[in-house]
Amino acid sequence: MNARKETLVLGMGCFWGAQKRMAALPGVLDTEVGYAGGSFPHPTYDDVLDFEQRLRQGLVRGRNHAEVVKVVYDPELVLPEAVLAWFWENHDPTQRDRQGNDIGSNYRSAIYTTTPEQRDAALATRDAYQRALSAAGYGEIVTEIAPLASYTPAEEYHQHYLLKNPNGYCGLGGTGVRMPHSFWRTLAERHLPPLARWIACEQGTERPFTGPYLDERRPGVYVDRLSNAPLFRSEAKFDSPCGWPSFYEAIPGAVTLHEDRSHGMIRTEVRSASTGIHLGHVFDDGPPPTGLRYCINGEVLRFIPDPHP
Repeated sequence: MNARKETLVLGMGCFWGAQKRMAALPGVLDTEVGYAGGSFPHPTYDDVLDFEQRLRQGLVRGRNHAEVVKVVYDPELVLPEAVLAWFWENHDPTQRDRQGNDIGSNYRSAIYTTTPEQRDAALATRDAYQRALSAAGYGEIVTEIAPLASYTPAEEYHQHYLLKNPNGYCGLGGTGVRMPHSFWRTLAERHLPPLARWIACEQGTERPFTGPYLDERRPGVYVDRLSNAPLFRSEAKFDSPCGWPSFYEAIPGAVTLHEDRSHGMIRTEVRSASTGIHLGHVFDDGPPPTGLRYCINGEVLRFIPDPHP
């Protein structure tokens, strides 16, 4: 079966780091770096640097191209809102014409859309993230949002630069502010089927031996069904008689733990750190090396197999 493909073009500062960050989101099929949003045709890397210098000296008029990453994703595997949430959280959209130490309009924050639905998602996620940023003391988002007018791929040596050069420069740094959980709850109401929505938002539980992924044994990653944030690796999954997918460890930072006194018991609830949705519970009767058993509802997960080498 051929995957559906949609494309977003995103400016996040230096495109080396932007490509590495966006390629790490499960459900993204391909990434490529390039130039977009400028007023002159057929840009090259040297053209963009030269135009920016002359623009700042007042020697030319017009608009420079931004360094961008073209993100190709499967909307059946990852919501456009999730792609955009990853974008917002992985750079600082309140910095105008710069990102970290990289200064210039070619490093501007930008979203260039290819469908009306993407524009709606860009505006909705921007407004939600602005609320979170304001609460954390940050200023206004200055990200450009516009339909994609042109795109030129960058030179080959720029493509997957940090994969080729693991110690190469990356000036990208996010704010540390997450998309608010209230946004994800609204998204759950729109996109999750009733059972998954009940589990995610009302701390429900699927009946044992009825959920997906009990027999899934392929190498891959289990992600939050809303945000696609990685939660558990397949290597940590083990066979358990409990009737739910079970893992002996979570990906570091992927989940949060909370005391649960419901149903006359004292348990430890597991929530997704990215969205705050209910995942399940964790118990201390698991196998080595941790001795833990993360007992997780399959309905709120999505499994994405590792790409073939």
